[in-house]
Amino acid sequence: MALIVKDTLIRKRGGALPARSSGFFVSVPSVFLFGLSDGDKIIGEIEEGEETKEIKLILEKGSGDSFLHIPAEDWDMDFMREGRADLKLKEAIHGEKRKQLYPKKDVTTSPAICCRIS
Repeated sequence: MALIVKDTLIRKRGGALPARSSGFFVSVPSVFLFGLSDGDKIIGEIEEGEETKEIKLILEKGSGDSFLHIPAEDWDMDFMREGRADLKLKEAIHGEKRKQLYPKKDVTTSPAICCRIS
């Protein structure tokens, strides 16, 4: 199952960034990414309009929000031109281990809704 983040804002960040970050990121409340650490990779899909692309995000944990950095090799200005997207985050790579984010049910969040478990 997956963590589904609806209508999230893609933002640009300066300053210190994780290695391989494009400088663009999305934020997700940290509570949805419990058990993971800085630098873990999150594998999923990003959808903007009618287009979908596989993506591997870089996690930076925060106390309230965590930041999912879009790697430079995945950043595509033509694809991510609207500045908002839906994410379907399926799996995490924690160290050498891969694990599903939500093994039993999909969990949906967005700026408009707090949390919905399907």
